[in-house]
Parts: sequence; C-alpha cells; structure tokens
Amino acid sequence: MKFLLISSNKDLASKNIASHLKEYFDIFETDKELLELKSSDLEDADYYIFLSKHRSKANQPSLTVHTPGNLTENNDFGGNPKEVCPCDAILNTLLLKNIYKNYNIYYENNKISKFDVSFEVVHHSPTDLNAPTVFVEIGSSEKEWVLKEAGEIIAKSVLETIEMIKNRDYEDRLKVIGFGGGHYAPKFTKLALEYDKYYFGYLIPKYASVSEDVLNQLVNKMEVDKVLIDWKGCRGEDKKRYMEFFKNKGIDVERV
Repeated sequence: MKFLLISSNKDLASKNIASHLKEYFDIFETDKELLELKSSDLEDADYYIFLSKHRSKANQPSLTVHTPGNLTENNDFGGNPKEVCPCDAILNTLLLKNIYKNYNIYYENNKISKFDVSFEVVHHSPTDLNAPTVFVEIGSSEKEWVLKEAGEIIAKSVLETIEMIKNRDYEDRLKVIGFGGGHYAPKFTKLALEYDKYYFGYLIPKYASVSEDVLNQLVNKMEVDKVLIDWKGCRGEDKKRYMEFFKNKGIDVERV
C-alpha cells in the first residue's frame, strides 16, 4: 500500500507540512505549483496526499480537507472540465477527525490560536489521477502557511491517518457523498466531527449543478453506500435530479 505525499517548493504551507514529515516519509517534491500537476508528473501510488496552502479572501485561519476535481465546465484552476479524481471517504474523514483532534490538543495547551477545521467541497486540479486523492491545507494567508504548529498538526494527522488505514484501525461506517450547502460544507463537517456514523467522500456544493456525466464519475470513482442531501442547502430542481439518478443506481438517499 503506497501513499505518495506531494509537496511543492513554491508553496509555503506545503514546505512547512513536509518539513515535519521528512523523517518519516519520502516526500515527492516538485518545483511546479501543485495545481499544475498531472498524473504524468507523479509516481504511481495507491493514495495521493497533497500538502497545500489554502487561500481565501476572508483570510480566516483554517485547516481543511478535500478531494480535487472540476464539477462543471469551469476549469479556471487547472485540470479537465467535468472531471474528478477518485476519492476514499475513509481517508478524507479520518484526516479531518485527526486534524480536529490534534488542533484541539494544541489549542487547549495554548500552542495555537483559533482555527477553523473543515471539509471543503470538490474543487480545482489535478483531475486526472487514477487513485484516491486528497488535499490537506493550511489557510488562509502567509502568516498561517508558515506557522510551525499548523504544519505539525497537519503532519501528525497525516501520519496517524496513514497508520490507521494501513492497520485497518477504524470502524465500519457508511461511506457517503454529500450534496448541498456552501464551500466549507458546514453541515457535513459537523456530522463528521460530532457523530461517528458516516465517512464522507465527495462533497458537492449548492452552487455546482452537476451533470449526469459527473454523477456517474462520483459513483464509479468512490465506494458509495448512501447519499446525503442538505435539504435546505440544495436547489429544488437539483434535488429531484439527484434523487432520481441515485434511485436508478440502487443507492439510498437521505435528507439531512
């Protein structure tokens, strides 16, 4: 089972996280931006974990987890239109929960200031990888990107997650795709962190009305037990389409 950890020398947060992992892992380092990478740039692996910065206009300190991909024709941030990377719901959710756990230890010991810990929805490149792919990110400005403690939290969480998966040290739970809500998937983040019921994989926001082609990729590139729809956070016409699509696939849909 090979985990490829990917770091960019052009990304301050990436270099920060990688510096805390190098004694435990061989890091795949590149002089390209992470969003410029394609499958042809990388070694074959069973899992790809990108160590990355997160940028937002609000500059809110944050630690985030998400699978990359383009849900629509818009590929302004690289990759192919309407293409998503494979996703492992267990990997994504264990990463989020470990980051949250380790962040809280640091916060309670006054080693770090207030950060948000959350999922993000599917967005940006790369899109053409052939194994489960996830980004773990420090946001949202240079001040946080270089913060030693933030890098330590992400690194420790990555190591713990890899060990849990290698040893199969986790419980069986439903693997789900979530539809609806905003970019930081607040409802699904809350469900992941506060309840031990689901492993969350692909998260699709309200603003992305995805086509049947993309819906097919979601079920073909991830092991799916159930679909959750944020009922108040999803357009009516999209809810109808999604429910019909998954019903025809024999996949249960639950309103949350």
